[in-house]
Amino acid sequence: MADVESLIQEGEALLNQFEYEKAYDKFSEALDKDETARAYFGRAEAALGINEVESEDILEDYEKAIELDDNPFYRQAVAGFCIDIGKFEKAEKHYRKAAEMDPDNKAHYLSEFAVGYRFKAPIMMEKLVQQAGDDIILRKSLNYMLEALDIDKEKAKELL
Repeated sequence: MADVESLIQEGEALLNQFEYEKAYDKFSEALDKDETARAYFGRAEAALGINEVESEDILEDYEKAIELDDNPFYRQAVAGFCIDIGKFEKAEKHYRKAAEMDPDNKAHYLSEFAVGYRFKAPIMMEKLVQQAGDDIILRKSLNYMLEALDIDKEKAKELL
């Protein structure tokens, strides 16, 4: 009977080989033995390659991993996933927390959110964009980019 660490390592190896379903099964098997952050995170990552896994289940695994081991890497991963599924407020929360935990890379997290929001929000919020125009999304993206660059609006206007 394989121990939890061995199952996680097998799952990670399978994930690196793009064997998503097999990796998912290994991480699930590990979780049956012990609930670890790495196993939850790995299962969430594997689930991204399996169409049948619901986004809410993936999100639940990511958030369980964070609950067990809160770190910027996990926060960034779940934030990117939240962008992909249109949960922008949740994405913002996770990017901001990652930036708070890892201030040396704050600009990276906020600019990633700014760019992700800029290009994904119009698709996910098509009705809003049709009604209000693209400006609402551009404004929010630009505000995040300015924050990432540590530049206020007046300085940006001056530079432009």
